Amino acid sequence: MRVLILNGSARREKGVTGRLLRSIVKGLSEGGALVTQFQIQNLKISSCTACLSCMHRKTGECALKDDMNLIYEELKMSDVLIMATPVYLDGMSAQLKMVIDRCMCCMEPFLTKDGSGRVRHTYAWRMPKKMMLISTAGFAEMETFGPLIATFRAQAANFGSESIAEICIPGTIALQVEPQTLDHHLKLLEEAGKNIAGNGQLDTDIIERLNSPPLTVDQYLAISAKYESWCRKQLAGEGKRQA
Repeated sequence: MRVLILNGSARREKGVTGRLLRSIVKGLSEGGALVTQFQIQNLKISSCTACLSCMHRKTGECALKDDMNLIYEELKMSDVLIMATPVYLDGMSAQLKMVIDRCMCCMEPFLTKDGSGRVRHTYAWRMPKKMMLISTAGFAEMETFGPLIATFRAQAANFGSESIAEICIPGTIALQVEPQTLDHHLKLLEEAGKNIAGNGQLDTDIIERLNSPPLTVDQYLAISAKYESWCRKQLAGEGKRQA
């Protein structure tokens, strides 16, 4: 089992997204999976220019030559793709979106209908058969993830891949103030990694438990008040320096 992880967090391993990935990687590795992870923020990747060379000149090959070539190589070999991103303004990070846009080169110019009757492009090469989303958000409500989940599912369908899970953990403002509040979910992610390594799927029970918010909205607000207090002090100090 080969698993490719794309971390779209601008903070790389430092944020909550990075903590979640460390736990699932631990479970995947202990379960025997071969894991490759890219911190997209560290790579030099240009945005898609819509030149369509990948469809009209050299099918399946992107005309841009940059660090995406490292990702293409792993995509073609991997069984599972895990896309990890914080929610930024109701969507995935710009870093991750740029990578997914560049994956257009897996498609041919020809058209067909998929199993559901939707028109799709045929494929020059195949993305991983299975995809999974891991996401975090600063706010406390699960509704925050709705637009991102819809986009992720649409992307998986476009690539002809199966979404095996969307794991969404809200409340990162509070989770960074009191990091121990995430411990239960980190343990669950280790278990999830072992599940995926073993059979390429996630038990419904684990998905449901992972998608249960670590904090109630009231707990979140109480903890986040400490962050707000820190922000006020920072802003007051900056105001004094400018005066």
